[in-house]
Amino acid sequence: MSPYGAWPFLSDANHPFLSAVWAVLVHGVLGVFVVAPIVWRSDHRVRYALLAFVGGSALDADHFIAAGSLNLHTIETLSGRPATHSLGFIVLLALLTAVLTRSRLAAWAVFAVNLSHLLFDAAGGGVRVLYPLAHPDGLPWLACPVGALALLGVSTWLAGGLSRRKSQLHDREHLDALPVG
Repeated sequence: MSPYGAWPFLSDANHPFLSAVWAVLVHGVLGVFVVAPIVWRSDHRVRYALLAFVGGSALDADHFIAAGSLNLHTIETLSGRPATHSLGFIVLLALLTAVLTRSRLAAWAVFAVNLSHLLFDAAGGGVRVLYPLAHPDGLPWLACPVGALALLGVSTWLAGGLSRRKSQLHDREHLDALPVG
C-alpha cells in the first residue's frame, strides 16, 4: 500500500488516519459517480447513493483481514493489496449479487462500484488485477478516469432502460384506470 510515483493520490504511511479518510472518500465518491444515472432514476436515491458510497470502500475490508489488525499504520504498510483486489473477485461478487437478488441492475451496480475501486487502486502498480496471474501488476493511471467514464456510460444506458420500463409501467397503470366502455 505504499505510495507510487506514478499515482500520487494513494496512501501515505506517515499519515495513516488521513490516508484512510482519503481512501473512503475517493472510493465512495467514485462508486456513486459510476452508478449516478441509475441512482438518479431510482425511487430510493438517498438509500442507493449511500449504498454505492459505502460499497465503494467495502472492498478495502480485505486489508484488515490480510493485516490481521485494525491498526491503520499496519494496514498502510502492507506489502501489496490482497488477492480480493482483482477482476475475478469482482466478477464473483457481481454474480453472487445477481443470484441473490435476481436483479441484473443490482449486479451491474456491484460490478461497477467495485471495478471503479480496482481501477483507482491499480493505477501505478501493486495490484495483481488478474489474480492469480502475476501480470499485470497494476494499470496505467489513465485507466482510472477512462474506465470510470466507461462505467458511467454503461450505467447511463442501463438507467435509460430503467426509465423506459418505469414509463411503460406508468402508462399501463394509467390505461388500466380508464373506464372501459
